[in-house]
Amino acid sequence: MTYGESAGSNLGQLIKQLDTIEFKTDRDLYNYAKILRAIGFELYMRVGMDADMISAILSQYKGKWYTFGLQSKVRGKVVGYHLHVGASAAKVLGLSGVKMYASFVKHFIKPEQEAEAEARKGKGKGKPGFSIGDKPSDGTGRAA
Repeated sequence: MTYGESAGSNLGQLIKQLDTIEFKTDRDLYNYAKILRAIGFELYMRVGMDADMISAILSQYKGKWYTFGLQSKVRGKVVGYHLHVGASAAKVLGLSGVKMYASFVKHFIKPEQEAEAEARKGKGKGKPGFSIGDKPSDGTGRAA
């Protein structure tokens, strides 16, 4: 068992899934965002817990006798803080996937849906025209 697979972690599997995605459909973008969110959450949790553990371990170090261990506690928190910043970056990574997909929906899917709704709204008004892929509402245009 390697470090990436310990304690029920599926980080290695998530990264493999992310690597195999090819962007061919909108579903691929959704899966990418979902996997990236899971990776970000996993890293955020793991690095955050590791930061707390490192801070606790380093604060137990015996420092100078005249500081009564206070110096080691402060320094341990400083060292752990850097990992907390990294954990926050992992959280942002996960959120960026979600924001990417939301932006895709806003800029590509919603305009298509609105255009389709507008086309359906104006369809019954008797406008003559040419349509592809839709069945004509009346008998005109059909081969006999």
